[in-house]
Amino acid sequence: MRQWQMLKMIPRHPSKVSPDELVHRLAESGFNVYARKIQRDLVFLSELFPIDCDKRNKPYGWYWSTDVHAMDVPGMGSHTALAFFLAEQHLAPLLPNSTSRQLQPHFKTAAKVQDSTHSGKAGWRDKVRVLHSGPDLQTPAIDPDVQYQVYDALLHNRKLQVQYVPKQEQDPKQYEINPLGLVFKDSMSYLVCSMWDYADIRLLTLHRMVEAKALGIPARSPEGFDLDSYIASGELRFAVGGDIKLKALISSNLAFHLGERPLSDDQTIEGQEDDLMLLHATVQDTNELRWWLLAFGDQVEILKPVELREQFAEIASNMNDRYNSPE
Repeated sequence: MRQWQMLKMIPRHPSKVSPDELVHRLAESGFNVYARKIQRDLVFLSELFPIDCDKRNKPYGWYWSTDVHAMDVPGMGSHTALAFFLAEQHLAPLLPNSTSRQLQPHFKTAAKVQDSTHSGKAGWRDKVRVLHSGPDLQTPAIDPDVQYQVYDALLHNRKLQVQYVPKQEQDPKQYEINPLGLVFKDSMSYLVCSMWDYADIRLLTLHRMVEAKALGIPARSPEGFDLDSYIASGELRFAVGGDIKLKALISSNLAFHLGERPLSDDQTIEGQEDDLMLLHATVQDTNELRWWLLAFGDQVEILKPVELREQFAEIASNMNDRYNSPE
């Protein structure tokens, strides 16, 4: 039992652990043993498992080989393997590279378990897919070193110096930023941050960063900043204003859709003449809302707010002119 526990405490290369560190960790787990005994155990276990010792510098450190599959006692079950498969598909791209590398052996073990299991769960990865609405836009490429530096600065609460190409510009600009949070939305990676010593919050996309360097300076967080509150404010949905009372005539097809997935807690839909339905809902006024409403074309007629109706009328008029203009 002690030796199994010890194997779990040995990290994967390039990390390592010394016999003295193992003595301390084992003592915390209730195993009292001296360093010489640990050393003999390690030599013995190295003949059975792919663990090795780095003897270049003292204290010597032991580690697992990088390419070994994850090992646990008891072994990984089919339910755990399924969870790791889903994590690899949907979480791995969001994790720091170092974390993803540490999880690779678990992902490989999960694949082996699923391949060798003859229950229905074994075929789960061939039977489940996650899709997103809208066109299948390609994910912008992010420089791996930029991603590493951003994640490292965020993890250790350090300032970050970046070369960043602003939207609709050609040349990068240099900023010193305080990373506050990462938000992943529609295949885009957004860094929520402040710049220099200013308190206003900015959004930078990682794929527009040409260079990034984590600095050895503690980052400064604006007083009272909370990532969830910032998201709730609508900034990542490109807020135009506060809440509005939306009133619109909608088609029966759209009414059915909104009956299953309401716009808001106070949404109501009432029947009208000509197979139209009257929608009432309190919603956040954002550009995303406008894009979503426009996507339904003539299935939606905005009644209120008046300003929003006028904007949609202008858009419809411009579209009519464009589609009916002589070629």
